[in-house]
Amino acid sequence: MTQGVIAVPGGNVWFNRVGGGAGLPLLAVHGGPGLPHNYISSLERLADEREVIFWDQLGCGRSDHPSDPRLWTMERSVAEMDAVVKALGLNRFHLFGNSWGGMLVQQYVLDVPSRAASVAISNSIASIPEFSKMVARLKSELDPATQSAIDRHEAAGTTYAPEYQAAIRTWNETYLCRVRPWPAELEDAFRNMGTEIFETMFGPSDFHIVGTIRNWDVFDRLAEIALPAL
Repeated sequence: MTQGVIAVPGGNVWFNRVGGGAGLPLLAVHGGPGLPHNYISSLERLADEREVIFWDQLGCGRSDHPSDPRLWTMERSVAEMDAVVKALGLNRFHLFGNSWGGMLVQQYVLDVPSRAASVAISNSIASIPEFSKMVARLKSELDPATQSAIDRHEAAGTTYAPEYQAAIRTWNETYLCRVRPWPAELEDAFRNMGTEIFETMFGPSDFHIVGTIRNWDVFDRLAEIALPAL
């Protein structure tokens, strides 16, 4: 196991290299944005056959937590990922991205020439506008009291209210993770989440996306990804 920090646009990020073996390294890209890598640490099970590499993206977990909201864009996130790949000396490697991490992986392989061997995208999307339509449908299936709390607090701009936060928890327990209780790694990740990143890039919640990536959409470019993909 090797840990360290890498200079990226906006600050320094923490990384962890685990295991080894004959297989190509796997770079694991966590979600959020702002949810540190803890919850995908089960990928360490692959470390007996290949090196598995995690990093906490800028603003969360063990990485620097800068306060400049101008940092939280897709473009800077791609530049951060490129800096991580180069600093780690990854010449040939597999990519895994979960949730927001899957979005970042898609944008990275579309925009940055690299020697990635494959991409695996888990529980992710290729279009915020299409995701918003799906979220609206799923929200309509929640209980009426939760729907009412969401709508009232978003209209009033009181999304920090305990009632709204409870509605988010109901949403997460219904659609994000249905295991009871939540795995310790997931709880730990949420405790160390960079909420300002999520709020700047997405908004107060998945069902109210008003942030910097509200119009992000690469659906029509997916055919450009000329790598084995899962």
